[in-house]
Amino acid sequence: MALRTTNMRDALVAEVRQQILSGELAPGTALTEQGLATTFGVARPTVRSALQELEARHLAERADGRSLRVPVLTEADVRDLFRVRLPLEVAAVRAVVTDGGSLAGPKAALAVLEALPASASWAERVEAHTAFHVALVEAAGSPRLSRIYPPLQEEMQLCLAQLREAHPDPAELAAEHRRLLEAVESGNPAGAEAETKDHLERALKSLTAG
Repeated sequence: MALRTTNMRDALVAEVRQQILSGELAPGTALTEQGLATTFGVARPTVRSALQELEARHLAERADGRSLRVPVLTEADVRDLFRVRLPLEVAAVRAVVTDGGSLAGPKAALAVLEALPASASWAERVEAHTAFHVALVEAAGSPRLSRIYPPLQEEMQLCLAQLREAHPDPAELAAEHRRLLEAVESGNPAGAEAETKDHLERALKSLTAG
């Protein structure tokens, strides 16, 4: 498997990330220097650097203090993720509504989400979903929110990759986010915050069902 890029480390990070978030690499799969070096035909120092980046992005974890593997998320992990995510998104939506932030980014992201065909891959759905939420947070115009939120969404993508049966099809996914955007566009801070909370609470309930 050849990587067609001059920056081998970044290419390796991108490829392994895609395989993790698509579910091709299942939770608990070992991520070894030798195995990845052999698979992709790159030097072990390159693999070591790529694994350090994946670990920093919470897409790899140490199972026994030494070896790395694809993270295995528990229900407690999912609930903790939403515990942190919810107040951040509510704060962002409040700022967008009260400060009149531009919704050009979220609208463009929603257009991509709505254009997904029924045959869209799981990875495509997760990427489009993530892009919408990142764009909505960026619309708040807060440099710090924009800095701390994307890494959280990286873990959210991992969560969705591992619990794919709970996620809606592209049409339903687009409709849910259309409702959320319309609530933000309404100019009613309380209504927008309530819809954001409902949106995330429905997602949490779906992801932890059973």
